Amino acid sequence: PAFAVVHYEWTTKGFPDSVPWDYAYYVVPNDPGAHEGGFIHEDQAYLSKVLEEIVEPLPIDFEWQLANAPENTHLDVPGEFTHGLGYSFNKDPAFRYCSTSMTTKFGIHAYENLWLESCEMTGGSSGGPWMIDVDDRGRGIVVSVNSWGYATSPGMGGPN
Repeated sequence: PAFAVVHYEWTTKGFPDSVPWDYAYYVVPNDPGAHEGGFIHEDQAYLSKVLEEIVEPLPIDFEWQLANAPENTHLDVPGEFTHGLGYSFNKDPAFRYCSTSMTTKFGIHAYENLWLESCEMTGGSSGGPWMIDVDDRGRGIVVSVNSWGYATSPGMGGPN
């Protein structure tokens, strides 16, 4: 069966103390019997029902750290150039993205978050990937996810 994985600390702490552990992933078995046909199969029965044969998975770097990232060579600002993706409530149902240089911010006193300063996505985009080294096909390496932002100003925080 499919299942979700979250960090134990995220399940025991409330916001904002849960922010350092605000990430999760969903495990989907490669068994066609584990899925129900989605809308894509309604008129395309010839397509595979195995998820990884339809959707190309994105690589995730669980060990990536902003402190180890090279300086940008094409921007005048420090930090890794990053693309944040998501379905922002203020533009529902359109898929949105922001692309800017990643920095850090103490959104809560005890935790230094990764931060996309000019990102204007809102609630609903939580969990969307942050990718670095995005190529011309839109593929990159996932290094964080949309976690939180301020209601009155742009910016998106993600776990480091």
